[in-house]
Amino acid sequence: AASLVVPRIGEVSRCGVLAKYDNVSFAKSLGTVVTERLVDTLTILLITGITVLLQLPIFVTFLQQTGTKIPSLVHLLTSVWFYIILFCFIGVVILLYYLRKTLFFYERVKGFVLNIWEGIMSLKGVRNIPLFIFYTLAIWACYFLHFYFTFYCFAFTAHLGILAALVMFVGGTFAVIVPTPNGAGPWHFAIISMMMLYGVNVTDAGIFALIVHGIQTFLVVLLGVYGLAALPFTNRHRA
Repeated sequence: AASLVVPRIGEVSRCGVLAKYDNVSFAKSLGTVVTERLVDTLTILLITGITVLLQLPIFVTFLQQTGTKIPSLVHLLTSVWFYIILFCFIGVVILLYYLRKTLFFYERVKGFVLNIWEGIMSLKGVRNIPLFIFYTLAIWACYFLHFYFTFYCFAFTAHLGILAALVMFVGGTFAVIVPTPNGAGPWHFAIISMMMLYGVNVTDAGIFALIVHGIQTFLVVLLGVYGLAALPFTNRHRA
C-alpha cells in the first residue's frame, strides 16, 4: 500500500517493519527482498517464455502496432558510449578500492553490504527446495487466476480463453515495472492494447482495465491499512 504514495517504497518499508517487530537487521531483510525479486524475475521469465511460444503471432503484432523496437545486443555492445560508461565504472571501482581505508564511512558501508549479501544468500538455507518452488509457482498461479477470473465478469471478455488471459497477464506484469503507483498508466496501456488484438473494442477494453485495476488498488489499500493498524496489537511484546 505504501507504494501507492511513493513507487517501490513498499519494499523499503517492509524491511523497516521486519527490523522493528522481528529484530531482523534492515540490511539483511533488504537482501532477502533482492533474492525474492530475483526468484520472481526467473518465474515471470519462465511464464513469459511459455506464453510467447504459445502465442507468438500476438506478441509480434503487439510489438508492430505499438512501434516497439528491440535493440540489437550486438549494436549495444559495439556502441562507443557503452565502452565509455564501462571504463568510467571500472575506474570508479578501482579508485574506491584504493581509497577504501581512507574513507570514513568504509567500515559502515562494508558492514551494510555484508548484511545485504547475507540476506541474499538466505536462499541457501532453505531446507525444502521443492516446497519452496511449489509455493513460488502457487503464488504466481494465484496472481494469474485472480486476473483470469475477472474475464467472466464482462460479456465482452467472457469468450476469451485462458491463453488470451496469459498474454495480457504477462504484458501487464512487465508494464508495472515502470515506477508508477500500482502500475497505473502502463498497466492500462498494456491491457487495452493487447485486449484489442483479440477483437475487443477500445472502449470496452478501457472499462475492463479501469475497473479491474481500481478494484485491485482498493484491496491493496484496504488490506495495507488493516495490516498497518493490526501490527502494533499482534506484536505488542516485540514493539
